[in-house]
This record gives sequence, structure tokens and C-alpha cells, in this order.
Amino acid sequence: MKKFAHYKGIFLIIIGTLVLLATRFHALASHNSLLVTGLLLIVAGIVAHIWSIKHESNGAY
Repeated sequence: MKKFAHYKGIFLIIIGTLVLLATRFHALASHNSLLVTGLLLIVAGIVAHIWSIKHESNGAY
């Protein structure tokens, strides 16, 4: 499981992108909460990915 912990940021970015793609369907297009959720997942994924890269370069991983 530790080998997947390094990629948690990428997983969050992919999930956020899938949430944003889901809003393209007509029935979900009127929900702004899905747009905000997708945005927050992508931002959290970017932060987590940068954090994991920083800790890997310090030898903490």
C-alpha cells in the first residue's frame, strides 16, 4: 500500500477530473457543488503531489 501513497496526488487529480466530466451530462449540469468539488479535488491533488515530491527529494519517503 505504501507504493501507492506516492501517487495519491495523481489519484485526486484524476478523480477531480472525472467529477468535472460528470457535470457535462445534462442532468448534472445545474449543480455548482459538483464543479466546486472537482476543483477542490484537483487543487488538493496538486498540493499532495508537490508535497510527496518534496518529501521524496528529502529522503523522507
